[in-house]
Parts: sequence; structure tokens; C-alpha cells
Amino acid sequence: MNRSIIFLDIDGTLFGRDHIIAPSTLDAIHTAQRNGHLVFIDTGRSRPEIDDDVLAPGFDGIVGSVGAYIEIGGKVLLDRFIDPKTVTHVTRVFDEIGVNYMWQSSRGLWASAGYMAHVDWVRRNLRADYGGDWWRVLEASKADAWLDHVDLGELVPASKCTFFAPPSSRLTLDDIRDAVGDRLHIVSGSMGLEAPTNGEGMTPGTDKGTGLAYVAGLYDVAIADTIAIGDSENDTEMIEAAGVGVAMGNATDGIKAIADWTTTAVDKDGIAVAFRHLGLI
Repeated sequence: MNRSIIFLDIDGTLFGRDHIIAPSTLDAIHTAQRNGHLVFIDTGRSRPEIDDDVLAPGFDGIVGSVGAYIEIGGKVLLDRFIDPKTVTHVTRVFDEIGVNYMWQSSRGLWASAGYMAHVDWVRRNLRADYGGDWWRVLEASKADAWLDHVDLGELVPASKCTFFAPPSSRLTLDDIRDAVGDRLHIVSGSMGLEAPTNGEGMTPGTDKGTGLAYVAGLYDVAIADTIAIGDSENDTEMIEAAGVGVAMGNATDGIKAIADWTTTAVDKDGIAVAFRHLGLI
């Protein structure tokens, strides 16, 4: 078997809502690596959001910020940012239509007031250390931009954004796409029931799939020898770009429809089952 590169989503794939990596998953990753394969995470999370517990398995590298950030062996090989004028424009649009949002990159996390309320909820109920000390209050950046007579985007170096409509809102994802226009590529997010209408925005032409292809090129590995495993709509481009796309058993129907194969759910040893099925271990 040729050496493969496996790309794993984090939330809903590497672990479930408990944020605990199953022993079977750890064993599968380490065995695959001993067999000569490479294992990367390929996530929508920006670098500050990738906690030490996520990196505990000892991955060969990181594809973060939906393909805009690539790190291998502690060295940053790619770090792309959205055009500052786009950040300024989309911020204005989000404020006008009442969407809660944050801008993310390797340099920080800038959140609207509504999004910070969500962050506080996550810290109280799920992850006390979520985002560490990287959070910035966007309103302060807006004030600085006004005082300095510069575009907000000049003070918010963003690689992507995450957003959600308040539960009381009637906005759909298509409504948000229409409001933003073609400045950003908008995909459905993975925030779950706490925010039914949610998504991510990125520079058109940059996604989890382009990140996968970039890494494959670095190692001179054929796309046919790449494997992507995910569970939600924001994994679409990664699943489609890989030589073999695998859906978790808990994946959305849309991901299952485009995947080459469906493994068991994240809480049913889905990663280990997939690795065995594919002959990686």
C-alpha cells in the first residue's frame, strides 16, 4: 500500500460533544503513523482555537482556518488573510442584518457582542479555556478604526469568519449568502442545535479541500492516496477533494451522499473502524 495522508475534521469526527478523543482513535492514529502514513487535522478552527487536547495525538500537521493556514512540525507554511476591505464590508453587513459573528486567524479572534455571549456560554458549559487569551472585543477595534481613520479590516487580520443568526431570527443561510454576496464563500457550519442557522465565510478558492491538495503537493503524494474523514457540511470540499472521502456515522445526509463510504459514529469508534476498513492499520 502506498503512503497515504489522512485528513481528519475535529468537531464531530476526532471527538464528539464531550471533546474527549477515544482510546481507539488514538491507537488508530498512532498505528497508522507507525505504518508510514501521515495524519493531519483539517479544520475550520483557527490556530488559537486548536487546543492542546486536540493536538495530543501528535498529528503530522495542521490545516486550519478552512485551508487558509497550514503548519507542519511547528513551522507555518501558509497563512492567508481575507482582503481588509472585505472584512470591513462584511462586518457592516452582519451588523445590519443582525448576525452574531467572529473573525478568526492565527493572529487572534475578534468577536461581536452577540458572539461573545456565545463564547461565555461555551466557557461555562463546555470548554473553560475556549480560545485562551486570544479574544478581542470587536467594538474596541471599530472604535480604534474610527479614531485612526482606517478601515476596520486593517486592524482585524482575518482568515475566515464564523457566524450564527440568533434563535429568534428568521434569517436562513441563503439570506446571509445573498446579503454578503460573492466577497466570501459561505458554507454551513457545525455549531449544532444551539445555533440552527450558522456558517463560515472564507475567501473564494480557499477551503479544506485546497488545504488538502496543498499538503499532498508538499509530500508529492497523489490525490488518489489522500483520505478525508468528516461529518458536517463544512467538510464538503475536503471530502470531494480527497481520493477517498469518508463520512462519519453521525454525519449529515449531505456528507454521506458525497462520501465514498460511511463509517460508524464518533462515539462508536468511527475513526478506528474507518482506518481498519481502509487498510491503514
